[in-house]
Amino acid sequence: MTSLDDVKWHELLNKRILGYFSWRLNRRNSHSVEILSHTLDDLARRQPDHVIISGDLTHLGTINECLEASAWLNRTGAPEHISIVPGNHDCYVAADFDATIGRWLAYMQGDPNETDAVNRFPYLRIRDPVAVIGLSTAVPTAPFFATGRLGAEQLQRLHHLLETTANRGLYRIIVLHHGPQPGASGHRRRLVDAGEFLSTLEEAGAELIIHGHGHRQVHQMLESGGRSIPVFGVPSASAHYSKPEKKAGYNIYEVNKTPNGWLTQVESFVLDDADQKFVKNFSRVFKT
Repeated sequence: MTSLDDVKWHELLNKRILGYFSWRLNRRNSHSVEILSHTLDDLARRQPDHVIISGDLTHLGTINECLEASAWLNRTGAPEHISIVPGNHDCYVAADFDATIGRWLAYMQGDPNETDAVNRFPYLRIRDPVAVIGLSTAVPTAPFFATGRLGAEQLQRLHHLLETTANRGLYRIIVLHHGPQPGASGHRRRLVDAGEFLSTLEEAGAELIIHGHGHRQVHQMLESGGRSIPVFGVPSASAHYSKPEKKAGYNIYEVNKTPNGWLTQVESFVLDDADQKFVKNFSRVFKT
């Protein structure tokens, strides 16, 4: 949860000026540090083994915001317990990686024995029996656009990781910011190479897909290569919107291996305005 109160004027001499006015007029009134802390406290109470954050830690991806987000991550938990991928707001315009989202590298870096020495994404983290595969769809775009792109090289590496982790008998979770399912977002907010992503899944498969971007509850089944893959989008952890699907919340995913395959239980929790407590929104069970 970052602020633009101290943004430098020269940082707004580009597309960021539009996002800045959106923040001044709307977004800063729709998110709360207090709600974010409340969400994290409730999540911690459930003692998850691992936490996944699917992007948009900042509003405009400025240097100061990325520093704020880095300090927040360090207070929230150790890199081995938190995996993140960048969102479109984190890469609003072309910027120096090391000075901006590169400050979070420890949280979006593969395990030492699983890391590509040249390419940052996709990364692979093994948390037995789960393989967390983090992708980046965050690319700078033209004004009024918030599209995402994976690119052919990242998709090729994803295919390899999906195949090798399947051969190792791991449960594969793909994490990306933009929703890959048809109709997930409008034309100006879509994943432009979603078709190529689906083609990759047809060959290699996956057990679960988690995304952000829409900042709302999404739960769908993605049909690919004769498989049904659960896809979940989550709302912002700091939001205080009135719409039920956009209220602050989080999902808990419990994975178990059975003699007949994988059993996944998903429980969704959202903030109830009446008593300011998190209540169960839905529960789903999937067999894969």
